[in-house]
Amino acid sequence: MKRVEAIVRVERLPIVKEHLREIGIGGMTITSVSGWSKQRELHLQWRGLPVSYDLIPRSKFEIIIPDDQLDLVLKTITENARTGEHGDGLISVSNVEEAINIATLDRGERAIK
Repeated sequence: MKRVEAIVRVERLPIVKEHLREIGIGGMTITSVSGWSKQRELHLQWRGLPVSYDLIPRSKFEIIIPDDQLDLVLKTITENARTGEHGDGLISVSNVEEAINIATLDRGERAIK
């Protein structure tokens, strides 16, 4: 099993989430996060005055999937989160040793289906 964590633009999250649902992803955990990358600051204007933000709001979601779904999930996220501009986000993938569904006590891949 794999844990996929993705940090994406807030406005892209509903699009990514819907496409993941369409390919059969049954659940995910979503959190609101903020941070910066190479860009460091976002320069905007507010009431005609320049404003710099060094922490940019983003959405982070985590899903645990069977190994055989990894390529499809990564393709779905990148195709739907990408705008082609700096700050589109980051995806990380790690191994999951065990998963247990607390309600049913199912273990392994049965716990995540």
